[in-house]
Amino acid sequence: MKFPEKYTKHGEFKLHSGETSNILYDVNALLTDNFYVGEILSKIPSCPHYIGIATGGAIVASLISRERKSLFSMIKDRELKGKFPLTDWILIDDVITTGSSLEEAINIIGKIPSKIVVIFDRRAKNKELEVYSIFEK
Repeated sequence: MKFPEKYTKHGEFKLHSGETSNILYDVNALLTDNFYVGEILSKIPSCPHYIGIATGGAIVASLISRERKSLFSMIKDRELKGKFPLTDWILIDDVITTGSSLEEAINIIGKIPSKIVVIFDRRAKNKELEVYSIFEK
């Protein structure tokens, strides 16, 4: 599914990764749209434990874990908040630009997730991490 144009902004933007871009994919605004939240949740596989990276990934992980009656934890301030995953788990983030926040989350937990889900993958290179992206460019 293509990222919705109404949540795409054009200009000069400094990203959380420190990089600059002339396009901003406004996932935070997208997460206020119930239609797109429903689309996102419908595309996330079932799992006993969802771990989201604050903030956007944690919002999605919280919603899907509540809907599926699964465990929810989050990575915030470089630590795991909530339970440690004892079985399969899915790591969720909003946008991946370099992959550093995903790598940091995996290092904090100390084990590889069953799957990594991102709302939007904006990487053009350095695709060492295999992720499932809900939206495409």
